[in-house]
Amino acid sequence: MKLKIALLFVFIIIVRNSNAQNSNPTNQKHWSFDITPYGLLAFNSTDVGGTRIRQSFSDLVSITDAGFQLAAEAKYKKLHLIFDGTWATLGDSSNDSYLNIDLKIIQNILTFKIGYTVYENFNYDEDEILKGWSLTPNIGAKYWKNEVQLQYSLSFEDDILINDNINQLADWWDLMIGLKSEFFISNKFMLSVNLDIGGFGIGNSSKSAYDFVYLNTFKVSKLISVNAGFRNFKYRRVDASENGNLETNVNVFGPIVGATFSL
Repeated sequence: MKLKIALLFVFIIIVRNSNAQNSNPTNQKHWSFDITPYGLLAFNSTDVGGTRIRQSFSDLVSITDAGFQLAAEAKYKKLHLIFDGTWATLGDSSNDSYLNIDLKIIQNILTFKIGYTVYENFNYDEDEILKGWSLTPNIGAKYWKNEVQLQYSLSFEDDILINDNINQLADWWDLMIGLKSEFFISNKFMLSVNLDIGGFGIGNSSKSAYDFVYLNTFKVSKLISVNAGFRNFKYRRVDASENGNLETNVNVFGPIVGATFSL
């Protein structure tokens, strides 16, 4: 009888330890913060009215004066606060004996979202995730800003015939609803997929918009990870113009690389 009780006691300890390993450990941090500088090696497809513009990565690099992209995420238990931003300045100029053109485009794309993890089945080793996956719906807004500054002049035999400039600003907000899923293949390798859709033609927003990101994440240490994947975002707008409604379709896609610093 004593032997049976002892074996039962050992069995209970084993089961409890196993359950503790497969659940969220009590010593896991409730708060976490990730910051990710990254680069999108973009290709651009733009259709404005009847005009079609196609730009390769090398085309965009040749006219980019400055650019920076950053993602950040703060997490408290299952609650996520998410930010993603792109800041870029594009420019081109043409100078000859008659016509001088100086073009600058300032572009900002800022995304603010809040999400909540509704499902996860991670296996832990102390405070480290070994494997499993999660599902996190999110909602937020994306801000688009495109500012065009054009300076041009026309001259003939040292006489300036025309000297003028054009400044035009287009900016708007899009409501975005999304879903993100993370798949931990091992404690060093993770896959993640995020899809946001929005716009919906609310007020001055896009008629439709989406943003898709697929990432492979390789954990170098507890503080640093490297990321490589693919991103594609697109919007469709219809704006009033002097000649009627003007439809604009912008599609940006390409590989994405970055590094995540975890606090």
